[in-house]
Amino acid sequence: MSNSNDKVTSEQVSEFLQQNPLFLAQNPALLAQLELQQAQGATSLVHIQQRQLREHNTMLKSKIDSLIKHAKENELIYGLFSECHRQLWTNYDFKTLAINLRNIICTNPAINECHLLKYDKKFAQLIEHRLEHNGVYLGRVNQQERDLLFSPATQSTALYLIGNSQHPIAILAFGSDDANHFEPAKDSLFVLEFVRSLQLRLLELELEQA
Repeated sequence: MSNSNDKVTSEQVSEFLQQNPLFLAQNPALLAQLELQQAQGATSLVHIQQRQLREHNTMLKSKIDSLIKHAKENELIYGLFSECHRQLWTNYDFKTLAINLRNIICTNPAINECHLLKYDKKFAQLIEHRLEHNGVYLGRVNQQERDLLFSPATQSTALYLIGNSQHPIAILAFGSDDANHFEPAKDSLFVLEFVRSLQLRLLELELEQA
């Protein structure tokens, strides 16, 4: 159990550093974390440079961490949709395909729902409101739209129209309980490539069943 007698004084720290002049040089991580206190009056150029270098390193580390996170996300998404592409040609009915896609996509911990839904007239207002222009919507939906497609836990969504607003075939819908996971700026290249292939496959299935 510690007491006041166990506290290290500034004099002891100063004495230790004087006796071990290479200590900070041998412990650069500690040096980078130290907050250099500015003395009243002029601040030495060395101190300014050290502070700027520390701030620059912090910024670089943040950027690198962000790039690594983004790369890992892309790797995961690529793997998932590669498997989804394979499912297009190994499933021969809409229901089985929808189930298998859901099982694959929902292995992503950030996505808690995935639905491939045949077009129904109950989706007409949703398509008009969210998917009329380019067939894609990423972001939050209102209560009525969420009740139509998702569970109450879903906070952000990605919606893709299969077909077009004049001749809709189906809706591919992803839901996340993270309100910020799906947003308009999110990269959806892999998904759009899959949606194009999915549309071709569903059209083919329609012809086979006609």
